[in-house]
Amino acid sequence: MTLYSTLGNLPFHDFQVNITTSGKIVAEKFRLQPELPGVIITKSTKMLGMISQVRFLDYMKLPGNEDFYYRHPVSELLDVLSTPPLVLSENFQINAAVLTALNRPKNYLYEPIVIVLSNGNLRLIDLHDLLLAQSEILLKAYRMIQDRTEKYQSEISELFPQDEDEDNDDEHTGFLLESTSPMDPIK
Repeated sequence: MTLYSTLGNLPFHDFQVNITTSGKIVAEKFRLQPELPGVIITKSTKMLGMISQVRFLDYMKLPGNEDFYYRHPVSELLDVLSTPPLVLSENFQINAAVLTALNRPKNYLYEPIVIVLSNGNLRLIDLHDLLLAQSEILLKAYRMIQDRTEKYQSEISELFPQDEDEDNDDEHTGFLLESTSPMDPIK
């Protein structure tokens, strides 16, 4: 990771289903792959929406929902669970993506991000992975600043070596304070 790393440098997930896919198939995929942040729902090649795994599983826990939605197409959940997806290009810088993601309304803050690859394919990135990447970038930047600061301090010390007796006042300042002012009246 570098300061200019993009979303394309992050691990992403490919879980897309057609609007006719049953909720049971989506639930089974989430059960088998708990690391999936969500599912993209498409019609042909067009994205209709995205449902996060967290919202999906929480909704399925409500009485009666599991039986109903497991037998029906996942598209019926779009009106209930779909959140306005944050869609970004794979060339979007990580730091900018974090700011954009954190500026969403609070109830959508932890939703996955949909990225568009250069070939037009859609993928999902978990916000947790995005924040970890930014933390890594910030840590590297901090270390680089520390290294440069130490280097510059060392170079300054070589150019302007300190006297061994640093605690005493500067000799020149002392002489100036003791001397008489040229403006003293002539007696």
